[in-house]
Amino acid sequence: MHNKMNNADWLDQLLNAYAAKRFLIVPDAPLPGGGTAVALAPHPDDPDAIAITLRLLQQGGWKVHWMVLNSGWSGVPDEIVGADRGAKGRLREAEERAAAEMFGLPKGQLSFLRLIENDAGKMEACDENRRRFNGALEALAPDLVLLPHGEDTNPDHRLAFSWFAAWMRTWPFPVIGLCNEDPKTENFYSNLRVRFGEEAATWKSGILECHRSQSLRNQRTRGHTFADRILSVNHRNLPDGVYEERFEAITQPSGNRGG
Repeated sequence: MHNKMNNADWLDQLLNAYAAKRFLIVPDAPLPGGGTAVALAPHPDDPDAIAITLRLLQQGGWKVHWMVLNSGWSGVPDEIVGADRGAKGRLREAEERAAAEMFGLPKGQLSFLRLIENDAGKMEACDENRRRFNGALEALAPDLVLLPHGEDTNPDHRLAFSWFAAWMRTWPFPVIGLCNEDPKTENFYSNLRVRFGEEAATWKSGILECHRSQSLRNQRTRGHTFADRILSVNHRNLPDGVYEERFEAITQPSGNRGG
């Protein structure tokens, strides 16, 4: 399984771009491979922010798994389901299941770890959470992991990145990390840019709007929908009708990558 990714030319090109501190643009077309790709998502809705890339991986033969770490209850306004944290968490998981169904994710390839949270709704940086995180990744044995960037104003994003970076340093098989650009990302340099047009953007917007609680919150606090917020990042500094999901690659020490 771990060697199948070596047959995907686009990954070789990406690693060359990474080594040369350049970036690779790939079109809206299947990204070939035969391994496992994991969308490592601190919150429900994080996989949807990179739905185009995940779809292209799935179309290219990858087994795509969405792994959600945290309930995200703190992002749900009280007026939607009341103040109960459990109800808020269940709503966010239901929204993610609806998004996964619209995406076409096969059954059994969406999981919720429900890690321990503090009173603010953030993941606890405790040994139990880290043990469960590592165990879930080891069970999936990914070849490719897509996750938030390490420099981000969201503490759950930063924590998930730090756990993954530590895990991949000791994982004995080749794995590549792709850290996606987010509205809250800082100090970001893209090595991979997945380009798409208006038709794909409309499809992605429909998936993002499955998260009605987040769209309502964005409309009230920022004056635009959740889909508008994400797609505005994808459209930044590009001509009309052109969008990109952008990623910064991270790799293992050279001793791991030989498999």
